[in-house]
Amino acid sequence: MIPRRSLPSSNVMENETDNLNHAAQLLGVDAGWLQPFDVTDPFNDDLRLAGALCRKPDQRYGALVLLEIGGASVPQVIHATPKLHYPFDRAGKFRFPPIRRIHLYEKLDGTNVLAYRYRDGDGAARLTYKLRLSPVLRNSKWGDFLDLWQELLQRHPAIARLAEVNDCQMSFELYGARNAHLIAYEIELAVAALFGVRQIGNDAGSVVPPHQLELLGVPGAALLGEMIAGEDPVEKYNRIREEMERGNHATDDDKLTGTEGLVWYVEEPSGALTLFKCKPESVEAIHWALGINKQAVLATCWNLLETQDELSYDALLPLLLEEYGAEEIENFRPHVEDCLRQVRETLAYRERVLAAYRALGLSVTEHKAEVMRALSAQFPRGEMKKVYSIVARYGA
Repeated sequence: MIPRRSLPSSNVMENETDNLNHAAQLLGVDAGWLQPFDVTDPFNDDLRLAGALCRKPDQRYGALVLLEIGGASVPQVIHATPKLHYPFDRAGKFRFPPIRRIHLYEKLDGTNVLAYRYRDGDGAARLTYKLRLSPVLRNSKWGDFLDLWQELLQRHPAIARLAEVNDCQMSFELYGARNAHLIAYEIELAVAALFGVRQIGNDAGSVVPPHQLELLGVPGAALLGEMIAGEDPVEKYNRIREEMERGNHATDDDKLTGTEGLVWYVEEPSGALTLFKCKPESVEAIHWALGINKQAVLATCWNLLETQDELSYDALLPLLLEEYGAEEIENFRPHVEDCLRQVRETLAYRERVLAAYRALGLSVTEHKAEVMRALSAQFPRGEMKKVYSIVARYGA
């Protein structure tokens, strides 16, 4: 959970309420969508950042209102990676805007990292990085996101220049076997620049598509196709979705090989840009129009672990409320609790396997036969494929 300052008195509580109201006014949302934070910036000598993070599931999703920088009052809005939606409503009716051109980019399955700039109390520009629902980059119990990002910065030092060169915040995906989600990637660790997010002007918060960015050699998400006005987007969307589904296959540890999907950058004749996601059914699991379902809840549980060390219904609820109604969630609560239990058991099993592996003091990449022979004495034969997948993915 994003750290909150302690509340020792009614004066402090009133001050926090005032801060939230101020942040809500600056961002143009109801204060109920905001979550206060008080953290330190690991990329700027642990400079203290205090303010509020927005959880409203629109273009302001994950946006920050920084109110204090190092104790100085420097109110400023930081626009972030917006939430992507499907191009159809709950009834399954497609709602594409007028189309001039559509660029189709690969949707990568990892952790979103935003590079953003802010002003400190002296007016100097600072660069740092954040997770979707955290104001800074951090390690958690289930993911060394800060350490992995530091490694990628060393591999691609130009990442640190992209926000300034393109004069916008920069959205990236941190993905690979060492940051495993649903898709089982063969590559150990990689980064892809996704798009820019404008910070100032009347179009602040809008997206700058990848083909309009200077990436300085930093890898970007792959451009997989284009469409122009006159082509049927619904037919294309459904056909691509079916093609992706045929290319996805289940692994022994409940992952998938293949793709998570595509991001459609829909450009209107006016120049306005809208982003839609397109996923194969094995990733989408059960069609979005059917409402809340266990697959969707399971995916949300794993997303929660990017910013939470412990799983609980109360911690998961705000994320579910971004997509579903409170009554719908409450009626589904027994299944939500079952999803939480399932993820906890998966994590516990993973930790048991990794603890047994680490105790051997051997590398599975160098001594595979010895490692698996030793582990086979601790786990049933029918589980050994799963054990190997865990060791290869998380322990190598």
